[in-house]
Amino acid sequence: MGLISLETHALETDKPFRDFVVDQWDVKEGLPQITVLAITQDTNGYLWFGTQAGLARFDGVHFHRYTAENAPNLNANIQALHADRQGRLWIGTARGLIRFEQGQFKKISHPKDGLDFSIRAIAATADAVYIAGPDGLYSAQGDQLRRQYAIPSGALSLLNHGDDLWIGSAGQVFLLRNNTLRAFPLPESASGIPITSLAWFEGELWAGSSRGLFRLHQGKWLPASTRINQTTPTVEAMLSDHNGTLWVATTQALERLRQGQPTEHIRNAPGTISLRTLFEDSDGNLWMGSQTEGVARFWNGYTRRLDTAYGLANPLTWSLAKAPNGGTWFATGDGVAQWRNGRFTQVIQGTQLPHTEAYSLFAEANQLWIGTRAGVALFRDGHVETPAPLAPMRNTQINDIVRDQQQRLWFATTKGLFLLNPSNKLTLYGERSGFTDTRIRVVYETRDGRILVGATRGLFEWRDGQIIPLGRNTGLEEDIAVTSILELSDGRWLIGSSTGDGLHLFDGKRWTALGSDNNLPVIIPFYVGESGDDLWVAGMQGVYRLAMTELNKAQANPRAQLRAQIIINSGFERPGGQTDKCCNGSGGGRGLIQDGQLWLPTRDGALLVNLNAAQPKATHPVQIESIDIDNRTLLATHAVIHFPIDARSPKFNFAAPAFQPAQVPLLRYKLEGYDNEWRSLETPSQRSASYSNLPPGDYVFKVADFNTDNPLLSEAHIDIEVPAHVYETLAFRILVGLIITALIWLAYLGLRFRYTRQRELLEQLVRERTQELQIANRKLQEISFTDHLTGLHNRRYLAQQIPVDSSFYERDANYRNGNDAAVFILLDIDHFKAINDTWGHAAGDLVLQQFAELLESIKRSGDYVARWGGEEFLLVLRPLPRGSLAQIGQRLCDKVGEKEFDLGNGVRRHITISAGLVESPLFPDRHHQLLSWEQLVTLADHAMYQVKISGRNGWLACRPVPGAHFPEGDRIFNGNPDALLDRGILELYGREGRITPSARQGRPSPQPQAPD
Repeated sequence: MGLISLETHALETDKPFRDFVVDQWDVKEGLPQITVLAITQDTNGYLWFGTQAGLARFDGVHFHRYTAENAPNLNANIQALHADRQGRLWIGTARGLIRFEQGQFKKISHPKDGLDFSIRAIAATADAVYIAGPDGLYSAQGDQLRRQYAIPSGALSLLNHGDDLWIGSAGQVFLLRNNTLRAFPLPESASGIPITSLAWFEGELWAGSSRGLFRLHQGKWLPASTRINQTTPTVEAMLSDHNGTLWVATTQALERLRQGQPTEHIRNAPGTISLRTLFEDSDGNLWMGSQTEGVARFWNGYTRRLDTAYGLANPLTWSLAKAPNGGTWFATGDGVAQWRNGRFTQVIQGTQLPHTEAYSLFAEANQLWIGTRAGVALFRDGHVETPAPLAPMRNTQINDIVRDQQQRLWFATTKGLFLLNPSNKLTLYGERSGFTDTRIRVVYETRDGRILVGATRGLFEWRDGQIIPLGRNTGLEEDIAVTSILELSDGRWLIGSSTGDGLHLFDGKRWTALGSDNNLPVIIPFYVGESGDDLWVAGMQGVYRLAMTELNKAQANPRAQLRAQIIINSGFERPGGQTDKCCNGSGGGRGLIQDGQLWLPTRDGALLVNLNAAQPKATHPVQIESIDIDNRTLLATHAVIHFPIDARSPKFNFAAPAFQPAQVPLLRYKLEGYDNEWRSLETPSQRSASYSNLPPGDYVFKVADFNTDNPLLSEAHIDIEVPAHVYETLAFRILVGLIITALIWLAYLGLRFRYTRQRELLEQLVRERTQELQIANRKLQEISFTDHLTGLHNRRYLAQQIPVDSSFYERDANYRNGNDAAVFILLDIDHFKAINDTWGHAAGDLVLQQFAELLESIKRSGDYVARWGGEEFLLVLRPLPRGSLAQIGQRLCDKVGEKEFDLGNGVRRHITISAGLVESPLFPDRHHQLLSWEQLVTLADHAMYQVKISGRNGWLACRPVPGAHFPEGDRIFNGNPDALLDRGILELYGREGRITPSARQGRPSPQPQAPD
């Protein structure tokens, strides 16, 4: 991978050293040892640190240590480092030179192998890598060192400047130009002193030695006129940065030399003690390696703090305001101070105010309104006064002061909103006016003159003396706690809140909530400001910047993930930005943008944030370093990594070298072929991703920085191949499939034969059981349908059979047209009770059995006889010509009367019967189902009863009365059929002719035992 070109921004020359930000690392964070003697940066962006106990590579988050334990060729005491453009790292140690390339350490042989060969400096030109050896200048050629120029006193330091190579030695400096070596001896007074470091500054070569600092002027060495040479300490390291500043580390202090400015002497500042090496990285950060403090990074930071060092009497700052006549007013914990000409002046003492703490400020020409925790004061003409019209606000905290376009003064207080009109009339708007909570935080006038009021519970508008709540039905919570209000340059409104989402954007129609769900840092925005194309948001948790284009993205898609850049980090839930104390923002004047800076009040003076200092820079690409699998580490140096046969649970190690605190990488990863979506890291500092039990196949592992404009451009990827075991191959699966199929087929055939045999046996058993069951059912049915004494059918049989027979009869044309009719005959044995009483029930049973045999003998095929109950029998005759009832009734009586019945014990008797007959259908010219068969039997029973009460031994039949009309028309008759007799629709007739209704007697109901 080639060197990435990054614009370098060195430390600002006009900034005091104490305003630079310092970050430190030592063994607790991962350095092999606390003494750092050499620093360099490779083409991939990694920083390398050489210590007395090993080598460390740093990506801004993690150290990767190389020691004699994991790098056998690496000597412990590292004195020099250099990374060339080919991606190689050259390591100078007390015993020789080592080259690190493609993950391997290679010892470079030298002429004195076996002996110590101390290398103190390494430099590279366009065509060679030069080594400062103990007896001259060497170059690396292949795996060997070759001496190019003999220097008896040894080469101690090197500097590559343009096409020239400068070599520091003892008492002199050599210049290698066009393969010619020229010596520049030091003055005789410095003869023999070692030149420990070289630098190019202000167009001249500077040399650091054990006796101070020298500069080469017109070919002659002159002592540098600096504080260093007044004490002549040993110069340990020098660096000339890209802004033209010369940094000189001595045994006593750090010196900062800038053209046209006095030397800055830095002593005992954190990170500057016992320095041994200096290095400027590609981002312009200054790195310092110490003998006792590890390594420190110094960078510009984004802030400048104005505090007690500039004359601020009380560092607690609540608010600030720009003075119309120049300078800036500060409300502090003890009165009011003014910043002017680089210093603070205490203008108003706290004792001059209603409360010692000045809380809110509003500056006008020639006067300053001061809100305190106990009322309002006015400063003008050098005096502090308390206007009488404002007396109602005494003992009230003033949170904000605004004058509108109509010259009205507005005061946001803890007791409500006060309005002071130009005629000095003061009006209070409180709960009665419509505020749900009178604690008012913000008053804001829009460009079109609308007065917005932010309260602890809600956003409101003052309109013609009325307090109107805003946000209803437009997406804003009614009880939102408003902390800040801003009208953007395009007319949209933006408010900050301390409840729920931090920001709310209004486009004139709807509010859009912006917060953690949109990937914004969690913050209570005390201040929001617009500068150019950026939105600045400040609160107690810090400061972040959001591009206006991101706001547009969120308005188009409320669920969009936004990219905010953390500038100041005072407690955000994520890393990034400069760690600093920020911000109060409680009173009016919570922030101010002026002179290219954001001014913010804090508990330690004012914090000035440079609006341009934190502009995003180019970043180093994401790197996939290695893959850990099965206790092995596979370097990601090949396009495709083939895993061992049993390796299924890899751990991918990656990095994104980043040394810009405001642009912390947001890494996500994906294993293509396994993952459907990009995965987020569990923590921002995580630099590895693990998978378990991957199936065999080809995958592509990808990792990208999603904190860039186009994350996929920063994507790093590597192909991996997870081999399959024999049993996981397609051929094996096909073979196993065929075998399994064959086994299944054989098993199927066996089961099929077995099941066929079992089915045949089962079917035979079922047939036998079915036959037995059918026989049993028939027997059961016969039992249930047969009278056990006579062997005749019973009522249950009739209830089932008669409807079936009736349907069958309906198919016969003579039956349908009324020429034929079925006949129901109900018979009762006369004086049967006397037989039972005289000769016993056994005799009665004999009579019933013989009577049943008689009826069976005289019925036709297709007719059937049923025992109706007791001595009653029902004879059902299939259709025969209508009008045959008299002949049938008489024939039955005659047949019974002719037979002699055996009563047992030699007793024989003749018996008679009473019979009732009825035809079905009874009304042939009407619907056949006007009367049911049960109703017809009832009519036959009625006729039989009339026979009994008329003297027995006879028959009666039932028929329609000629000319009578059926009362229900063609509808089915559901009533008692006796009613048809009572109403003269039906009549009874017998041997003696028709029975008149007056002679007929009704059968009692419920029906008693028929008389004998």
